[in-house]
Amino acid sequence: MNFPSILESIGDLNLSQVEYLLNSAKGFKYNPRKHPYYEVNQPVVATCFLEHSTRTRNSFVLAAEKLGAIYLNFDPATSSLKKGENLEETFLTLRSQGVDLCVIRTAVPGELRPFKNNPPFKIINGGDGMHQHPTQALLDLFTMMETGFKPKGNTMAIIGDCEHSRVCHSLIDLMTMVGCKIILCGPSGCLPRQTPHTNVELTSDVTYAINNSDLLYLLRIQKERHKKFGESNYFSDYPWSHGVTMERLKKLEKNVPVYHPGPANIGIEIGACVFKNPTNKHELGYLGYEQVRHSLWMRMAIIMAMLERRI
Repeated sequence: MNFPSILESIGDLNLSQVEYLLNSAKGFKYNPRKHPYYEVNQPVVATCFLEHSTRTRNSFVLAAEKLGAIYLNFDPATSSLKKGENLEETFLTLRSQGVDLCVIRTAVPGELRPFKNNPPFKIINGGDGMHQHPTQALLDLFTMMETGFKPKGNTMAIIGDCEHSRVCHSLIDLMTMVGCKIILCGPSGCLPRQTPHTNVELTSDVTYAINNSDLLYLLRIQKERHKKFGESNYFSDYPWSHGVTMERLKKLEKNVPVYHPGPANIGIEIGACVFKNPTNKHELGYLGYEQVRHSLWMRMAIIMAMLERRI
């Protein structure tokens, strides 16, 4: 079975493909090669980010270059998209220029789905609105496993703006696939109206969520996706109602790793002392920068798998 030509969501992958990516990323981490993989017939990898990005875009650029691919920076702000050209015409132009794979971020949920019927080239979803961010979830799982967390039979609490987070949606799909239980926690306006999976529980009680979890994954409140709510009360109250601080964790006697996909709002969803405290075997700790480090190896694995159509 071939790897999908378009990685739009976690639902495009099966468990064997996820396991392949985890093993491949581990290979890049522990057995780096001295020479690029593509020394001849170099593929062209482009990025097209219609929303701002630091972590995702930069890690894909580095991943492509470390593999020996030719990298093309497609800048939407200075492209014909500004003249009214649609995304399909843009993709066909890039294909004609020799692009083999494009990483795209868009504000429109599901915008990449129509291309699955007739892919112009390989496409990786770098985040589409509130829908999905599959590569973030994959690198998160890789980081968790590399730092000792065993998903099957354990519980992670995702605390924050779960309803409006594409990262959360991808994590639900991926982590339940590998047997992890999930507690979604946040103010009522930040939670889905119904449980999205049998292994997912909803609560607004942050103490309950922390006490019943083995790992914490924090999300920012995405004000830009709450336009219809305006400045809801939970924005200003959030640090006290749901913010994860060192004091709160110590009071609850929880020694758990803390994750965040970034950008983090220090003093809102995560306390400064938690954010600045790297994890070790004996203390509470923050693993956000480990997620950033592991993103390179996972995204190298994804690019390789898609270009070579592995499994």
